[in-house]
Amino acid sequence: MKMLSVLEPLVQIPGVRIALLVGTDGVPVVARNSSASPSDSDGIDENTDALAALASGWLGEMTRAVAPLTWGPPNRVVLWSSRGTLIMSLAPGAVLLVVLDRGARSEDLRLPMGAAVARIQRMLRKMRSERELREEREALADIDDDTTPPSALPTLPGL
Repeated sequence: MKMLSVLEPLVQIPGVRIALLVGTDGVPVVARNSSASPSDSDGIDENTDALAALASGWLGEMTRAVAPLTWGPPNRVVLWSSRGTLIMSLAPGAVLLVVLDRGARSEDLRLPMGAAVARIQRMLRKMRSERELREEREALADIDDDTTPPSALPTLPGL
């Protein structure tokens, strides 16, 4: 549900048709349609699956195409068509996709998409720190379970 809240500000922008967060393998994590109500499910259907897979494939092809030039992967990709615009922005371990209606300007999404990626990064950092804190507490609890105090002298069996 938290990731859905990251996409919500994007779909409120006029001209945005759909916003998706897609794993690097092309599997959609969460999607939000501009016409869907917030109480709807994750917004993923067969068209969303196809878009996610195609966009992830295109991004992979572009990355492989520029690799021999020793360039890094593209951080932001904009594809224009007669029916609309597809914008892809790299996020940690994922790709943020936004589809715009015809006539909408991709430049208007640069800042909001950057903010969404920053929110995703903050969420992941928080999840990592919570997990590390939990693991540290479990490790300390295991140490506290040992009730025998350490001794400088070896203990002899049977005494």
